[in-house]
Amino acid sequence: DLQTIHTYSTDLVNTDNITTVCKALIDQISSLDILVNNAGMAMFKPFESVNTTPLDQHINLNIKAPYLLTQGLLPSLKISKGNIINISSYFSNRMLINRPSTAYSLTKGALDSFTKALAFELGPKEIRVNAIAPGTINTPLVRSNLMKLDKRQYQQFTDSIKSIYPLGTLGEPEDIGHAAAYLASDYARWVTGSIFYIDGGLTTN
Repeated sequence: DLQTIHTYSTDLVNTDNITTVCKALIDQISSLDILVNNAGMAMFKPFESVNTTPLDQHINLNIKAPYLLTQGLLPSLKISKGNIINISSYFSNRMLINRPSTAYSLTKGALDSFTKALAFELGPKEIRVNAIAPGTINTPLVRSNLMKLDKRQYQQFTDSIKSIYPLGTLGEPEDIGHAAAYLASDYARWVTGSIFYIDGGLTTN
């Protein structure tokens, strides 16, 4: 069967837009099966140089947006007894040298706590809530950033991947997609409040 895909574009850093998006989605899809909170941002700046502007941007997009989107779409999720998948990060509890991450780590730690608290609250309503915390994934953004490195920096990066990732490689988008498909399926019907580290073993050390 042919399926129709509807897209809505908005700036979630401006949380005033979220009510409009939720209304548009509910008008189009009364019963919502799966919500993946995937929008996010990361700026790696030393703590001393993080002023209120980037801090507010991180908080708005990485914390307030998933909180308010989930809240606004909850009536539709209740109808289908759907489930919620939050995209977190290993930076919620694993830091890297030369990657100052206070603002980003703050927000991803909050998202992990939100996942557990919401799973506890929505469990009686048969709505599951989980999170995926990816390692470094071979995405166009990562490849674009790598192209900006000089030869020495690139070699340092590849060496670090082999040393800090027990599996010795970057992840692929499919690795995260497969985990999300599992969490959204009935195979995970007894899984809620979990943080899935899909990170090639990074958080083992």
